[in-house]
Amino acid sequence: MTRDCRRALCTAGRRLASLALRRRTTPTYSATGITLVAREFQGTGRMVNFYTRERGLVVAAARGVGKPGSSLAPAVELFTLSTLFFAEGRGADRLTQARVIEPFYALRRDMTRYGYAACACELILRTTEQDQVVPGLFQMLVRYLHAMEESGEPRLLSWAFELAYLEMSGLAPVLDRCVACDRPVTGGVYLAAQGGVLCPDCVPGQGQGPHISPGTARTLATMREFDLDRLDRLRVGERTRGEIARLVREHIRYHLDLTLKSEKFVESLESWRRPAAPEDGPGGGPDDQ
Repeated sequence: MTRDCRRALCTAGRRLASLALRRRTTPTYSATGITLVAREFQGTGRMVNFYTRERGLVVAAARGVGKPGSSLAPAVELFTLSTLFFAEGRGADRLTQARVIEPFYALRRDMTRYGYAACACELILRTTEQDQVVPGLFQMLVRYLHAMEESGEPRLLSWAFELAYLEMSGLAPVLDRCVACDRPVTGGVYLAAQGGVLCPDCVPGQGQGPHISPGTARTLATMREFDLDRLDRLRVGERTRGEIARLVREHIRYHLDLTLKSEKFVESLESWRRPAAPEDGPGGGPDDQ
């Protein structure tokens, strides 16, 4: 064997030993998580954002999921709930194994439900930091996805999730008292910059905003509790829906500096055929009380 061959073999041996050492010492961890979004990465790979119960937002590379027969591919489908196994990396962590718990197929077969499920995922993705655990958020997201598969009112369910998320984050609109004088109220004029409603005495000179009727204020209070049984019984008329839509949209835009792209997608779908909602009189629908 020549000197050059021996040198090449020694170099290869050192590289293999170094690689084996790195593999033995690479920290690993597991988590239960939901796939929020997956983007193409290095050919057949995907860069995936998960929201997990144990670590909050986790970003990891899933290699080879675009190849036929990939064991990781089912877990990177949107909204899928899985047990996930990761290896920590210098640039990004790596998804090494996954076991699907609930695929939520129904959400991917219905474009409207898909859009509303995506609204919740986008809201979490764009407002949380990596490894930031928001207590109760993972469980609420799982409940939301289960409910969205069967809900007869996906739009109301989506608003309820957004309101509950704002409540969880300490950014919910103030609706039970005037934000200027602290007087108890039920509804009023909503101003995004003030973070809530104003009583009639405080409105002059404060600017103009949407009026929130007493019935709508009570409906909002129910929705932000995210009690799925009560939400399923809500019957909300068109006027109340309009007040809720404007308040939620303006509040999120002002306080989170965010306009949800998924919401625009759903609105474009609904514009093709908007179902008629029951009319309600002043103060919201009959079940808004």
